[in-house]
Amino acid sequence: MPRRQADGQRGQAIVVMAAIIVILVIFGALVFDLGLAMSDRRNLQAYADAAALAGARSYTPASVAGAHWVAMQYLTGPLGFTLPTGSCTNSANCPAGTYTVSPFTIQLSDSTLPGWTYPTALDVVVTHQQPSIFSRIMGFNQVTVAAAARGALPGPKKTAASYALAAISGDAAVNGGGNGTQTATGSVYAFGNFGANNNPHSTGVPGLQTDKNGVACPGNPTTQVDFGGAVSGGAQWHFEPPGAGAIGLNKPAPTPFDTAGPTSAGPTYTTVGAAKDGLGHWKPGIYSGIMPSGGFMNAGVYVIKGVTNPSLGNVTNTTWTASGTVDTAGAVAIVLDNTDTGTLDWSSAILNGLDDLYPAGYNGPNPRDPQGTHNFVIYGGNGATGFAGSISIGPNVSPDLSGIIYLPETTYNESGNGTPTYTGAVTFKSMTTSGTGTVRFNWVCGLNAVAKIGSGGGLIR
Repeated sequence: MPRRQADGQRGQAIVVMAAIIVILVIFGALVFDLGLAMSDRRNLQAYADAAALAGARSYTPASVAGAHWVAMQYLTGPLGFTLPTGSCTNSANCPAGTYTVSPFTIQLSDSTLPGWTYPTALDVVVTHQQPSIFSRIMGFNQVTVAAAARGALPGPKKTAASYALAAISGDAAVNGGGNGTQTATGSVYAFGNFGANNNPHSTGVPGLQTDKNGVACPGNPTTQVDFGGAVSGGAQWHFEPPGAGAIGLNKPAPTPFDTAGPTSAGPTYTTVGAAKDGLGHWKPGIYSGIMPSGGFMNAGVYVIKGVTNPSLGNVTNTTWTASGTVDTAGAVAIVLDNTDTGTLDWSSAILNGLDDLYPAGYNGPNPRDPQGTHNFVIYGGNGATGFAGSISIGPNVSPDLSGIIYLPETTYNESGNGTPTYTGAVTFKSMTTSGTGTVRFNWVCGLNAVAKIGSGGGLIR
């Protein structure tokens, strides 16, 4: 081979090798800086997650800035800056927006999740811009890495009660002679007629919603009398008009609690002896073929299965607070379904199922819904699995039930001169009272069915 040709091939090889070395250097520089960027992003993600979660848990109805302040506090250590910074000066003055704490940029933004009335979700985006180490030889002078997280305020999902009394497919009526009366201090729904079928009777609905103590609810909300049809049976009967309230026609039946009922994990009791504790008090759980009747019920949820003509007798809470007040130590809920049949008798029962009456969105230190009753006292469900029996209230009785009574498949009939008191929200298929006596449906301001405690919060993105 001629010397000149060999030298040319050696020159080409050197060029190829040089090109390969350059490519390897470029690739190595990119891999090195990419590895650093990936490590940096993992760290940023952990910082953003912690800040979003801690900040979201600090939302209150009165303070959104406080959530931002807490989130920023969680970032000061790992990102190496101090507060105050920019417009974030204290827990009362730290708005959402973009903050630059070189070489980091922090973006805070709020959103309101369904079911809440104020911001409950915090988005945190942390961006880090730093000089590249090797990639700058190729003109990449900086590497930008970012991480985003969303934290949501943990707490119960709630369904608001709308009516003190609802008859979703029939009348809500006072019938017969005498001077029987019916009073509801909140809004009323009747698919058919509402009121009394003759003038001697009276049915009262105030203009403003009032609490169980007669005090108007916060904000002075007006009452509403709603009917499922335009006019059922040709008349709406005799009732005291709802004053400043309104009358609505052709309204859909309210069945807001179909999936909000309380549940129990057991244990299951099949004998009365096993269902009572050492003091003879009923224990919460699942009752198969038996019924807690008479005596005292410990706090919790009682699921009743396979009972005909369930009767509560003169039962009451082991720890009982006055009608319409929170019973955080002794609230009970009784759950029926289609395995129970016949007539439900609560003529002598005095029960309270209210264990959460905090304002909407409350996230304070006290436990919510400690007994898990979800604010129900009697729950019968709706549709094919609902309790489809009846309720018969005889003369001279004075049951007193506090909480949400949800029995949309059940008819209620009362006769005689009894004085039942229901404090909360009551839903029946239809409701009729006859004769003398007074039945009261006392509203509880801001009453909600509290369900799925602890869900809806934490890191959700």
